[in-house]
Amino acid sequence: MNAVWTWLCCCLLVLSQADPPRSSEGTTPRKPHPLAPSLPETTDEEEKRYDQIIDRFILADTGRLTGPEAQQAIRDFDRLPPQAIFALIRGLNKAAAIDHSCPALQISKKIARQLRTSDDLELLKFARENIGAGVVRSRHADHIKDLRVAISRRMTQVVNAPPTVIRQKP
Repeated sequence: MNAVWTWLCCCLLVLSQADPPRSSEGTTPRKPHPLAPSLPETTDEEEKRYDQIIDRFILADTGRLTGPEAQQAIRDFDRLPPQAIFALIRGLNKAAAIDHSCPALQISKKIARQLRTSDDLELLKFARENIGAGVVRSRHADHIKDLRVAISRRMTQVVNAPPTVIRQKP
């Protein structure tokens, strides 16, 4: 019996010294993003790649990128992960400054879908404050205003939501 307990203790000791849990991609979990705790922190390289994807989407959506390249740009845009929200906000502000309406509307729809379900007040506040930043005299001003109002409503819902009750087993 002592041998079994010794073996179990050794197993527990070995397991306690193991590496931290890894995510499905085989990397250690990332720290939370400083501006949005619900999202993982991104690297400068990732942010640059997200910006490039959004820039190519804008080119495709305005007709300056065509054919298979445009189709790939749209697929890449559709596959952007939630942590690309900061690049999406930058892209929306950039697209709002040009005459074409489609890129700004498509980007704002993607932002709205993501934020509609977010409970991250810091992310919602950041988005509300930065959407439309630096955009002057845009034909998209009303749309940007509507998006900011929708974010404010979501913030109110999150603040007024009843606290989640976690029941413990007796």
